[in-house]
Amino acid sequence: MESFDLRVRDFNLGLTLSSGQVFHWATSDGCHWHGMLGKHFYHLHQPKASFLRVHTTASPSLGRQDLSHYFGLDQSLQRILKSFPKDPLMREATHAYKGLRLLRQDPWVTLVSFILSSTKQILQIRQTVQEISCRFGSPHAIQTHHSPAWAFPDPAQLVQAGESRLRACRMGYRAKYLYQTACLIQEGQIQLDSLRTCSLEEAREVLMQCPGVGPKIAECVLLFGYGFQEAFPMDVWIRRILEDYYLPGQKSSVAQVQAFVADYFGPHSGYAQQYLFDHVRNLPSEVWQAMVKASPFAQGS
Repeated sequence: MESFDLRVRDFNLGLTLSSGQVFHWATSDGCHWHGMLGKHFYHLHQPKASFLRVHTTASPSLGRQDLSHYFGLDQSLQRILKSFPKDPLMREATHAYKGLRLLRQDPWVTLVSFILSSTKQILQIRQTVQEISCRFGSPHAIQTHHSPAWAFPDPAQLVQAGESRLRACRMGYRAKYLYQTACLIQEGQIQLDSLRTCSLEEAREVLMQCPGVGPKIAECVLLFGYGFQEAFPMDVWIRRILEDYYLPGQKSSVAQVQAFVADYFGPHSGYAQQYLFDHVRNLPSEVWQAMVKASPFAQGS
């Protein structure tokens, strides 16, 4: 294992890894996190706001490179935040979640994770992701007090596992979707790497050819796996935020909502969505209701 410190700016490790955009990192205390990036194990801790303490099986040079890319540390978070609208809810969310960054994840890992996410809570998704990694991923020995780590299984490993063994991992009907998607990718009918050079619309169209992938899951993969920061996943929380706070009393079509999002939140709308998602889902209901009543978008405000 190699150890080094990585300088960071405008970054909060705990907020980022617990934000619901990634599910294969584990922690026992919310401060120390461990998981696999590719074929390398990482144990991360942020003792101060200015640096991460890193223990990894990767070389220091590779580890710095991988983590800087993965956490988007080469992007100016302040510049992104300045592009956000200045309404009270958005301001409160960015203040409450200082240092939250969007990850640059592997598209395959992201696709599988969000196929598994349908109607599940974050803890349940983490448990299922951990189980398929332990059962079907490649083991990697690590010289620490941690148990052996498993890399995330690739399409071939999930195809070999088969639908019945996937179903045994407590994923229910999602096993069929996951197996069929792995088959399509393994056979080359869908090439995830090729989507990196596609437009947002082209990439979305291809992703939605995967079994079990609808608009919301496709947007998650586009945002968290391909870095399309204008992608805007709309789950139950984001729909509630839009309907109750930003578009109260309006019966807007999907196209109208999408037009509002693109115009109001701008080119980093997906980034803004992540702040709103994390903030509102953790608010007490009475606080949220008070904010809705005070919304500057409400009629008569």
